[in-house]
Amino acid sequence: MLLNKCCLNRSDYSADYVNRLSFPLLCLFLVSVISITALNNPETVSGSSAGKVKLSHFGMNSMENYSDPGSLENEDTLFVKEFLLAEDVIEREPVEVVESYSMADSRAWCFARIHNNDEMQDLFFKWYHEDELYFEMNSKIGISPNWRTYSSVGLQPGNWRVELQDEQGNVLEEIEFVVSE
Repeated sequence: MLLNKCCLNRSDYSADYVNRLSFPLLCLFLVSVISITALNNPETVSGSSAGKVKLSHFGMNSMENYSDPGSLENEDTLFVKEFLLAEDVIEREPVEVVESYSMADSRAWCFARIHNNDEMQDLFFKWYHEDELYFEMNSKIGISPNWRTYSSVGLQPGNWRVELQDEQGNVLEEIEFVVSE
């Protein structure tokens, strides 16, 4: 290939020639990423979401419709993008989203996807059983548009609540659920 020849024997080609060759290849790459994103996420190219495609990490993250550049994602801020219960969490992804558990389940799992443009911060998973604090876990949240974290507890029958709180004790998200016999 011509590009390989350029890389192997650079003295044969001027810097201008290499730059002119690199720009079309970069454009081709970006068009490929946009095409893959559109195929994997057809809703991002529909009329109601036009102009809201976000390319991050070369299209490898799960894509969502993002708002214009003036949105919260461009400010120094932290917010919860996803907060849910699951049967398990494997490789930092929830498995089988649920709304309740039974005693046949060994554990409850709570998954959170966080957007953080600010400095590293501590968030706290607080699990309540019958309105009494049952378990608390600290989770360090790094700088990322897609930070994933989770917590789990062993189950007892009754009414449960899991909260995600910031360092000041503000509840960012909460889920109530029941564990049946």
